[in-house]
Amino acid sequence: MKKVKMALIALVFATGFVACNKDSDDVAPSPVEGTYVGKYGFGNDTPDLDFIFKVSPNGIFQEISASTGNVKGQGTWTVNGNTLSATYTMLFTPYSKYSVTGTYDPATQKMTGTWGYDNNASDGGKMDMAKQ
Repeated sequence: MKKVKMALIALVFATGFVACNKDSDDVAPSPVEGTYVGKYGFGNDTPDLDFIFKVSPNGIFQEISASTGNVKGQGTWTVNGNTLSATYTMLFTPYSKYSVTGTYDPATQKMTGTWGYDNNASDGGKMDMAKQ
């Protein structure tokens, strides 16, 4: 009888530990995650050149070719409030590095901001994007 009690106590504790186990990998997705389609321009020009990028979980940022749908560049992103910042490198020579920063409006699902060269997200021009 004593062995049965010990087995039941062990079973209750084991069940309690399993039931209380939290999966630390369950992180809510950021509202900025998704694919954006829009335009970019140089300097103060109105954006008029096709631009597609994908903001994926785990900080992965990709520029997507508008003509082929293939990944052209890849890097990382962070978000502070509704402001996205990303830096990425093209996957072909000369392996140019770019940065973008944009403010996401959850009501319209649009992002406006700037892009630039290397780590300067504002020395290239403007961008106007819509989440797909």
